[in-house]
Amino acid sequence: MASKKTESTPLQDHLATSYGLDSHATFVKSSDESISAVIVDYEPLKLSTFRVYGVLGGTVLQDWVLLIEQALITCIFIAAAAPVYILFNRASVVAYIGGGGDSMRKWLDTQEGRMREFAMIMTGLASLLLSFYTAISVGRWWVVRTVGVGGIRAAAMELQMLVSQIVTQDAHVLKAIRRYAQTSLILVFLWRQGKMQPAVLKHALVHKHGLLDEQEVDALLKDNNHPCLHETIWAWQSAIICALHQEGKIKSDKLFRALLEKCSDGRMAVQCIHTHLAVKIPMQYVHLLGLLVKMHNLILAFIMGALFGASARSGEIIICIQLAARTVILPLLFNAILLINAELSDPFDGHESDFPGDAYSNAIAKGGEGFVKAGQNMPNWLARRNILPV
Repeated sequence: MASKKTESTPLQDHLATSYGLDSHATFVKSSDESISAVIVDYEPLKLSTFRVYGVLGGTVLQDWVLLIEQALITCIFIAAAAPVYILFNRASVVAYIGGGGDSMRKWLDTQEGRMREFAMIMTGLASLLLSFYTAISVGRWWVVRTVGVGGIRAAAMELQMLVSQIVTQDAHVLKAIRRYAQTSLILVFLWRQGKMQPAVLKHALVHKHGLLDEQEVDALLKDNNHPCLHETIWAWQSAIICALHQEGKIKSDKLFRALLEKCSDGRMAVQCIHTHLAVKIPMQYVHLLGLLVKMHNLILAFIMGALFGASARSGEIIICIQLAARTVILPLLFNAILLINAELSDPFDGHESDFPGDAYSNAIAKGGEGFVKAGQNMPNWLARRNILPV
């Protein structure tokens, strides 16, 4: 009797990934007590199938601002629909002022096409400007993640690899390079979350994260009024390299220059983060876009509400559903895009959509340790030919 195959096929794995009941994202606990967890990874397949209807955690749908905005739009929709429904067969106020005697029904029949056309113009304009805004915001967010956070990690890994393989195996020196790179990243989070007071800073770096000792924190803060501590701490990385050169452990001027360039690369990565966070998209553009979107939502809710009242009085159920759905979906999407872009502008300020600071910091520590251990545990044939420095 043939044995049953227990291994899953690629198709089964693909379907399980797409429609499985496991979580759509990987969350890690945040160091900020006000946030339960932040996202470190997610499964795109679950967001590309009907499984997306079961996705809530970590999405913009959990933002109370979005729900409040939608509630306001719904109130305006009802406020516009109720008078039309009540006065449907009576003389309209607009017609009365104009001297005519048409009923609300006849007046809406003549104006419905123009009202729908105006709503479509507003929708098209808002969509166009939102697409540009989103492209700019996502582009800036990606630069902060790759050039900024990625640049800090890249510089730290290069320093670990080169120093451990060519200069010294001193554990204190190698760990200091990792700690100072981690501190630079964590300081960005503390800066954006308004936790730069000396006492708060010391508690976070010494007791919570364990990256610096009290003497190092005091030295970092002493006579230092520069707000960019996350950038200035890279002076310590350069000081480590200079100290190793003065001790004669860096024997090549080219190597000395290369190591200093890596320190400069780390500082520039932090500067990239600081620049993108401190210099935002021009306020006039964001203000005009927000004003346009809110005007669109108000006008859409008013027009669709008036048409809904007329359709409800005429018993046109399908049209009522279409009008209500349009009022719900379009403002919801436009408001959601505005909120997402607002959160993308600062992924360090203490929201659930922020970068996972602790995870990135731990990745720097583990990656650096990995380079050191890989150099210490080489294959026998290589270990005999490559003697590590003391």
